[in-house]
Amino acid sequence: MGEFIAEMQERLLPEYEQMKNYSVFTADQVREIVGRRERLFLKINKSHQSITDYLEFILYEKHMHLTIEDKEKKMHVKLTGLKTSIATRIMRLYREALGKFTHDRRLWSNWIKFSKKSNPVEVAGIYEKMLLYHGDVPDYWVDAAMWLYEYNRLNIDRVKDILLRGLQRHSDSPTLNKCFFDIMLKEAALANDERTLDENTISEQDIKLERVEAVYRNSMANITQLDYFVKLLESCEDYQELTGKLQRLIIDDMQEKFPREPGLWDLLAQRELRGFHLGDLEDEELDTSDEEPASKKSRSVNARSLKRRIQLCVTVYKSAVEQLQTPEIWNMYLDAMLALNSDGKTERILKQQCLADALQAGHRSQMMGVKHYAILRKMLCTAPSGREAAVTILTEALKTDSSVEMHELLLATHIQSDSEPLIYEMFQKIQKSMGSEALPLWRSVLLYYHTRQDTLGASRLDEIYGLACKSAWPEFGDLRSDYLRYLWQERSVDDARKEYAKLAVQPPMSLALHRQMVQLESSAAVHNPASLKYWRMCYDFMACYFGKTEPRVWVEYLAFERDHGETKNIALLTQRAINTLEPQYVAAFEAERALAYVGASIVG
Repeated sequence: MGEFIAEMQERLLPEYEQMKNYSVFTADQVREIVGRRERLFLKINKSHQSITDYLEFILYEKHMHLTIEDKEKKMHVKLTGLKTSIATRIMRLYREALGKFTHDRRLWSNWIKFSKKSNPVEVAGIYEKMLLYHGDVPDYWVDAAMWLYEYNRLNIDRVKDILLRGLQRHSDSPTLNKCFFDIMLKEAALANDERTLDENTISEQDIKLERVEAVYRNSMANITQLDYFVKLLESCEDYQELTGKLQRLIIDDMQEKFPREPGLWDLLAQRELRGFHLGDLEDEELDTSDEEPASKKSRSVNARSLKRRIQLCVTVYKSAVEQLQTPEIWNMYLDAMLALNSDGKTERILKQQCLADALQAGHRSQMMGVKHYAILRKMLCTAPSGREAAVTILTEALKTDSSVEMHELLLATHIQSDSEPLIYEMFQKIQKSMGSEALPLWRSVLLYYHTRQDTLGASRLDEIYGLACKSAWPEFGDLRSDYLRYLWQERSVDDARKEYAKLAVQPPMSLALHRQMVQLESSAAVHNPASLKYWRMCYDFMACYFGKTEPRVWVEYLAFERDHGETKNIALLTQRAINTLEPQYVAAFEAERALAYVGASIVG
């Protein structure tokens, strides 16, 4: 082993000489590099090798390569020989590592990434080796073909060979099939369009377009996802002047395979908006003139006005919602009209009218969602008499969609109109027919009455808070805390204490309720020491109802006695806590208590 290392180091002598001669590194630094490489060589030549040993060596050499590049810039010299020597060693290390650890896909990818920069001629061969071991991954076949094609277009035969071999293993891969389609389409676009073949009746471009169609037909037998066909059409749009016939073929197949797929209708409508009118493709099929090559016929996107394109787009969507009658297609239609209105610089009135028509039709269909009802409500409420119309529409919508969100829209409209009788009537219905999920609606009603600041508002608040406090739903516990705070701030401290005394023993029990009262009482005790007994009562309630399973309750109680109450109570209270807590919580209590006292001593 020593002889091998010595031989390897001897081979590196010219590299070290260059480092010294060009003053890239000092003599001490070179000795350090020699020693480091010797240790790395030993690691990769031991009997039990690991991929980590190779990675460490590769990373070291990559770092060295970057260092040499930085030295070049700073010293304004070319160190090509050094860089080439290091890059060659990295390539050899990758090759040796992957000869032993062929399963590591990330290592293959890193080798390819490095080779693309330092030695691109080798990349195709590396891909071929990787595919022998990892040909089960369709994306690797795509990466190999795309690299080879982009590196040199003259490799097209080899590119096709890679793709065909990949398709033998992954005939149903959308990514692989689309890659083949795109490359063949690009080749057709670059081909000669003069009719010089077969007695001047066909061009090289026509032949290659037929091959593109053949690739498409072969893939169609194995792939059934709509998204694949959509992506093929998008590729064709980049070569609109060539692919009219092919686009028509793809669309016909999509209409046959996915006649009730909302995504297809959405695609067709959006194509109309972009200017790719379906009727133009039909006209091309009828045009069988042989007077000039296909690519020289006028197949460009029809220069229709934006107004006409919007009208055609809307026509397709109207046909779609009429035929499919599903919430999904209505959602697509309405989203499209909203997107159209995001740009109001051109045809603003037409776009707004299209959106208004779509929203009204969506409401009549009973398939429109809450999101679009919210937009319709907003539009209506900006008009002088629109709120009444909004109330009518939302009331009708609630018959088919009684969700909380839909109730929120109607309630917000009543609040905006300050229609107290309608708000109260709606609350009564909500309170009787809905459960805990209606909490956001209760909050909205309470907020409305809070802002009224009048006698009726106060009366309604007492009534609604009273109902909330009687509720058995745990989710309504926060409303109890809100009520205490409201009484404390708006009525009197005594009213809040009386209500707390009742709520503290009324199920469902809520720790948040007691902590809210602790906060309120602490503010009163600052001004009136006599309030300490009420403050202590809050901790007593917490300890009584939550003392078995909540160590934190006892820690807070002890902190109160230490900082505000009677220190003589601390020992007795500590023993009470240990006796009350279930055994599994005692250790947590002791730990929290210790932390609390350490914190207090630091602050003090």
